[in-house]
Amino acid sequence: MKADAPSATAYLIATSTLFVAADPRAGRLIPARAAELSACFVAARTRAARWAQAALRRKEARPFVSALERLTLPGIQLHYALRKLYLEETARAAIADGVGQVVIFGAGYDTLALRLREQFPAVQFIETDHPATQRRKIHALAAARRDFTRTQPPTNLHFLPVDLTRGRLAATLFNFEGYRADTPTLFIAEGLLMYLAPAEVDALFQTIRDCARRAPLVRFAFTFMEPQRDGRVNFLTRSRAVDAWLGWRREVFKWGIGRTELPAYLRERGFTLREIATGDTFRQRYLEPQSLAHLPLAAGEYVCVAEDFDEGGE
Repeated sequence: MKADAPSATAYLIATSTLFVAADPRAGRLIPARAAELSACFVAARTRAARWAQAALRRKEARPFVSALERLTLPGIQLHYALRKLYLEETARAAIADGVGQVVIFGAGYDTLALRLREQFPAVQFIETDHPATQRRKIHALAAARRDFTRTQPPTNLHFLPVDLTRGRLAATLFNFEGYRADTPTLFIAEGLLMYLAPAEVDALFQTIRDCARRAPLVRFAFTFMEPQRDGRVNFLTRSRAVDAWLGWRREVFKWGIGRTELPAYLRERGFTLREIATGDTFRQRYLEPQSLAHLPLAAGEYVCVAEDFDEGGE
């Protein structure tokens, strides 16, 4: 990622959310408020982006966008939508189990905290992200005259700018006035760990482990990718154009782990595995009930939900 530029991937995912939301079949998988907020982020970028947003909603443009997706990374936009659905279910389940704080690392233009903080006013929500991306997000919300809620100030939503590659996350989080160290907490890292170096991933796990020593319950939901046969971390099917674009944007994949290796990796860092969601999980849970199982879905990224070792009972 370029030092002073907002994440291009975050913008791409917000645009993909709009594209899926406008689909007559899969659109029901996108919460209406998520589409509304994503439109806000896309529209605030540039005049060209506003034109692109309008074009995405036109029926005539959809075959072209779909063809481009098939040539680059088939099913990636639907994959983004379904991993967000799964993480939202994970967050709601954690809140039902007593979690009173949700911390999202590398939030980008995600809408989860913006939406759930309205429904759960007693839960604290903290978004951490690279300063350039977070500034763009806050500016977009202000430009759209959104105060994050219809009726009251956003007292349970906090923004914490932090560059995870600079190694100051623990001190920054622990000293942040919005963070409650003794509160049961869910940490979320969606589409993030693969962009970090192995030492940076270890530092993130250590930060969460330090938090777990102070809170009675800590869960960590994150997405990860597996190294492929050539040793590179990537989706199972993608074109060279995807690799070239990521390299140009300086958002290359650096870290991955095999699913069979993950339980031991977690134990070494003080966590126990609760569940792993794959493309088959998404297909069975979200597509089959809607008679959409035939739709293409990108493969190679998974969701893991882990828990503090002491709470996990091992």
